[in-house]
Amino acid sequence: MLVLKPEDTRIKNAVTLLHLLLKKEGISRVELSRMTGLTKTTVSAIIKEFISLGIVEESSAVLTGNVGKSPTPLYIKADAVYTMGVHLGRERVRTALMDARMNLILKKKSTPYEKKNSEDILRKLFFSIKNIMDEAKRRGIKVGAIGIGIPGPLDAQTGVVKRPPKFKGWKDVPLGEIVHEKYQLPTWIENDANVGALAEKWYGGGKQIKNFMYVLANEGIGAGIVIEDELYQGAYDYVGEIGHNLFYDRGKFRYLEDIAGADLLIKRARAKGLDVNSIKDISKVLQTQRGRKVLGPVVKKSATWIGATLINAVHVVGPQTVFVGGKMAVLGDTLIQPIREIFSQYLFGDQKVDVMLSEMSEDAVTVGAAIYATTKWLENKSIEHVKEGKKTNV
Repeated sequence: MLVLKPEDTRIKNAVTLLHLLLKKEGISRVELSRMTGLTKTTVSAIIKEFISLGIVEESSAVLTGNVGKSPTPLYIKADAVYTMGVHLGRERVRTALMDARMNLILKKKSTPYEKKNSEDILRKLFFSIKNIMDEAKRRGIKVGAIGIGIPGPLDAQTGVVKRPPKFKGWKDVPLGEIVHEKYQLPTWIENDANVGALAEKWYGGGKQIKNFMYVLANEGIGAGIVIEDELYQGAYDYVGEIGHNLFYDRGKFRYLEDIAGADLLIKRARAKGLDVNSIKDISKVLQTQRGRKVLGPVVKKSATWIGATLINAVHVVGPQTVFVGGKMAVLGDTLIQPIREIFSQYLFGDQKVDVMLSEMSEDAVTVGAAIYATTKWLENKSIEHVKEGKKTNV
């Protein structure tokens, strides 16, 4: 039987309350006690500590509909920290600035990489970070933490990017350490599809859904998985790497993203004699009769492969909904209908799984990375007094 140390219990209680405060604005101490089963004394002691740490504030508003003394609404303090989210993608860098209540303040994107080697990509990364920091400074805002979403495989604990496919020259790059040392700010990295799932949870169609899968369909194809409202990360940072599902195609095994990725669709469209340079170009071509005739079957084939992979994942994970996002989401019904057809034909059992386009744009990873950094920073801050061995009654 696992026995928790007193400080472990205090950390667990503090993090539990923090997550509820993040998810439910204006919640009261009484509600926190009821929802967690913690005593009112324990909840009050932790909230008192949060207020002294500057991460929670009380509202002067009164919650109505209660008998006796009205409970006081509690909120995460918006200026507790400002975090930067970064999407270090295969084509360009996107950045965003967010406050501690997950309000998006601004977002930017870089020009495309020129050489796409590690030096060029890092140069664009540093330029993009400085750009946001300069703009934040002009607004009187100091950035307090950085979150980076990047294709895996990676080690989120050590901040090392191992060897992402289609990322030239990247092998065991200590990205978290590089960024932390350059800017002297807490820095976290995470798989791009994972933080995309966080964006879907906070800003998209996943707000009220406890179990869902978010698919990031770009040059690479990955999935972030949310189980009981929490991002599932597994033991080895390989969760959701559906782009590396195997298919037997033209006499040999191939990975899904090597036969159905966004770059492959562009390549096939050009092979058909069409002048396209992006998935958005393909989407425009599909709006014409000739485009639908020429490219419709090409997109459907890729969508069918993606659908087959997703249904296999659904049979393992059991989500309520699958959200399809990333660059390929702009293809709309041409992409999503073949996936739905696969589900209608081959989904095991009588359960119903909704398959829909993500409400998030190409900024999903950027926004999700900021959410990830905000949550991590607040978690660390909320348990600071416990780690430092301060005496509390919690």
